[in-house]
Amino acid sequence: MAKSIKPGFCALLMSTLLLAGCGIYQKYGYGHVTKSKRDVELRTPVELPPNAPSISQRFNPASGPANTDHRGFDILVPTRTPVLAATDGIVSRVSLSLLYGKQIMLDHGRVEAGFRLQTRYFHLSEQLVRQGQAVKRGQRLGFSGMTGLAGMYPHLHFEVHRLSDDESAISLGYEDPQLFWVDGVGKISCFDPARAYPSAPAALTYPVPCKAR
Repeated sequence: MAKSIKPGFCALLMSTLLLAGCGIYQKYGYGHVTKSKRDVELRTPVELPPNAPSISQRFNPASGPANTDHRGFDILVPTRTPVLAATDGIVSRVSLSLLYGKQIMLDHGRVEAGFRLQTRYFHLSEQLVRQGQAVKRGQRLGFSGMTGLAGMYPHLHFEVHRLSDDESAISLGYEDPQLFWVDGVGKISCFDPARAYPSAPAALTYPVPCKAR
């Protein structure tokens, strides 16, 4: 007969995970792009502003028989950090999944490469928008967290997808987010409400707030 798990053990486990996540955040803080064991090849150099929350894991497409891919990148932020729209768009999905927890997807129209762009925001603690809602760059979508089985420490997992041209808006594959920053490939830009941004083609700013200078 299997032994039941005591509530005290669950509380201890959750406390350990939370403290580990806080420790990771404090260690890397701002302006760092860490190299993950999965990063077989750093294909796109990244210029991260010193006041931008650090990236703990890069985009890494599937490689080798283990298929150890990472389809976006992870930003180290404490739970309840505001999550911002990376550019203007329409909320295409607000949902909950076992692996990624609370998530939001935004459709943004076409990019310079000619395809339609979608951004995805995973492991949220709270969602503040609804499906079909129009949002502006820098608008608060929700708050970061560690929901879902893959949300083992406080962070935001951020993805970019190509979409089909028909009404189904099916994802045709995922892209390296580093290719789509408003200031150029690999040049991450913090959202600045005082700056004038082009409305088209879609280009991205960091999906979390940066530290005030």
